Amino acid sequence: MNFEVLYSAAHAELPDTEPLGGGKAVADYLIREWREHQPFLLTILSPKSLGFCDAARPAVAPYQHLADLTELQYARFCREFERAATTEILKRDPQRCVVLSNDISEGPDFAALGERGYRIVTIFHVDVVEYFTQFYLRGLVRPETAARFRWFGVMPDVLRLVFEKQYQCVQHSERIVVPSAPMKEMILRCYLSCAPDKIVVLPWGNVSPQNTARPAVAPYQIADDEVVVITLSRLSPEKGIERLLAALPCVEARGKTLRVFICGGAAYMKGRAYERKLRRLAEKVTTSRVEFTGHVVGAEKAALLQRADIFVSPSRHESYGLTIAEALAAGCRVISHSHYGAEGEVVDCADPEALGAALSAMVAQSRTQKAEIAQPEPSHVAEELADVLIGSLPGRQRFNPKP
Repeated sequence: MNFEVLYSAAHAELPDTEPLGGGKAVADYLIREWREHQPFLLTILSPKSLGFCDAARPAVAPYQHLADLTELQYARFCREFERAATTEILKRDPQRCVVLSNDISEGPDFAALGERGYRIVTIFHVDVVEYFTQFYLRGLVRPETAARFRWFGVMPDVLRLVFEKQYQCVQHSERIVVPSAPMKEMILRCYLSCAPDKIVVLPWGNVSPQNTARPAVAPYQIADDEVVVITLSRLSPEKGIERLLAALPCVEARGKTLRVFICGGAAYMKGRAYERKLRRLAEKVTTSRVEFTGHVVGAEKAALLQRADIFVSPSRHESYGLTIAEALAAGCRVISHSHYGAEGEVVDCADPEALGAALSAMVAQSRTQKAEIAQPEPSHVAEELADVLIGSLPGRQRFNPKP
């Protein structure tokens, strides 16, 4: 073990009480697996290890609760974390380490490291250019068009974190790891100089810790004859939870009581306003009982998934459905919108009648079908990613992208 992997992960090693999403879940999974199996020397560059959790340091104290930051505050955090992580990496010999970045905007200075000979592997949890064009530009500009705008000097810094940072990441990363083939195709359309072999597709699978216990769901007092529908995500506009609420009046319950649990906490940018909107919409639903659980983890999350009959993923955008994988592992029947992580019955969740019809059909089915669903195997992607990192070791032949 004579080389080191420097894992730069802005969401790693933070409390599970923070609704930080899939990037944190994947980072915690990789760290857990690699610390147990030790395929290489692992150094974590996280808010905890870099001092961002130290309340005694005024410069970083505002970043203790990332999910509550505004766009500009989060941009400042990204730059502070970039500088701190890059400073630590530059202390290492580039011939004796590989840099793994857990994300793009939150990543180290890709250009500075690439120009100094560091080998970088980057995990794309979100294609930030595609996300920005879809939700901030409302789809009026195609990602392929936006990605080719290279006048970074005229952009405010918050936009440079989207467009310049992703461009530099693609240019200077030895390998790019994505969770789905459609995401790979989008990157190739946006960056014509990127060779297809540079991008590695590694679906994450179920990366949550395996819970052997089967805890009760006593706090929610769910009756045996109730049909339980669940969503599980942070409360942000891209998650499309209002689509489920709009579809509930279209569901034919056939005399059954429908319980709907909206699981997740408000997070990032527009999260608080979105939660208020959802609660207002939920108050108008009279055909089902809708409850907001807040952010759930551990035994509580496992219990809700084990009891749930139907899992709905109405998201407008998902790079990979980690919560869908958890729901499948718990034996839930799944309905999802046509996003990258779509599984189960795929319907147009923007159409209340279509989603309502899909829910009606599943409500009519017997709950005994839950136990008949094959249980997916736990993810082994940490081993596959370790092979990618070892293949990027200094001394190995460099990957040569298209000119």
